[in-house]
Amino acid sequence: MRNIALCMELSDFYEHGIARGVVRYAKSRPDWRLFGYGWMFRSLASLEGWEGDGIVARIESAAEADRLASLGLPLVDVAGAYLRPGFRTVANDDRLTGRRAALHLRSCGFSRFAFLGVEGTLWSQERKRGFVEALEEGAGPIGRLPSFERSLGWWESGREAGGEAGARPGGLAAFLAGLEKPAALFACNDTTGLRATELAGRLGIAVPGALAILGVDDEDILCELASPSLSSIRLDCEAIGYEAARALDALIEGPGAGAPGPGPAEARRAVPPKEVAERESTRVYACPDELVARAATFIRARAHEGIGVPEVLAAVPASRRSLETRFRRALGRSLHEEIVRARLATARRLLAEGGLSLDEVASRSGFGALQRFHSAFKEAEGISPGQWRKRRGRG
Repeated sequence: MRNIALCMELSDFYEHGIARGVVRYAKSRPDWRLFGYGWMFRSLASLEGWEGDGIVARIESAAEADRLASLGLPLVDVAGAYLRPGFRTVANDDRLTGRRAALHLRSCGFSRFAFLGVEGTLWSQERKRGFVEALEEGAGPIGRLPSFERSLGWWESGREAGGEAGARPGGLAAFLAGLEKPAALFACNDTTGLRATELAGRLGIAVPGALAILGVDDEDILCELASPSLSSIRLDCEAIGYEAARALDALIEGPGAGAPGPGPAEARRAVPPKEVAERESTRVYACPDELVARAATFIRARAHEGIGVPEVLAAVPASRRSLETRFRRALGRSLHEEIVRARLATARRLLAEGGLSLDEVASRSGFGALQRFHSAFKEAEGISPGQWRKRRGRG
């Protein structure tokens, strides 16, 4: 039997997903026995002196990286925060995550951007790098990106959540208040995004009108409880856990042993993130034309409810001819085309999540009839919704 340690507390959504993937792999390998923290695992009181074969760990500090490296056991890290010789890493594709954030926030009409990060961690640096790269591809060099970066412990402690400490020079409150608005803020994870959302409310900064905020991880309960609710990029945590377990198996087998996973030379594997789970914090369209901004924001928030152009006109004080002309001038498309775009964005997210029939996806994304959904989706993507879902591995 192979004794495998799962070194994480299972304290958040990310670790739950990782554990699901590791357990799924372990069930396919009858020679695997999992050890971990808590009553549901075989007890792992301490790694020192533990006679095991390998470790899957979420390493969140340099001290923890040094301690685990000193054990000399085959190890796969699923955080990607610290690099160490001999470590194998299977983690989220952080650079692609940053690029996805830029595309989403640009689609909200913003031209000013900022970043919240966790200093000293590779994953935060890579998310910022991808974010800047994608922004510059669309508009050329952006110069210095306004950024506020602190340690993970600083963010998790809740320091500067409000009051005098939050307003001191150089603090988060001063950073948020000093941003030229309207602006879009990419928070490297949900913890930083939730802190910013809470503090913006205390400072009287309108979210998303003055400051749109996008996080990462999609801690769905916390994101929904925030006021306003926080948009977030979903990560494929289960795939990370499964691939980490597979990589550990290959590492234990050694080179040339016919192991099922990647070879020893593959030190890092990046798993692409999922879609953006859009909530209130980015349901806005920033535009100098106030009527266009109101119409586009209304569409983003309500398209999935099956609204049409008449409902948009009822919400915006303008004639159809005037609004259509201004809308096309600002966005390059009609009101109806914008409604279809918003419905398709919802449909893609639902298809990627899996679990719903095509009829249910058509209904929940605002198309109503399956035939109408199928036609619009195929025109936009070149393939049917069912084919698209199969390509994403959710068929």
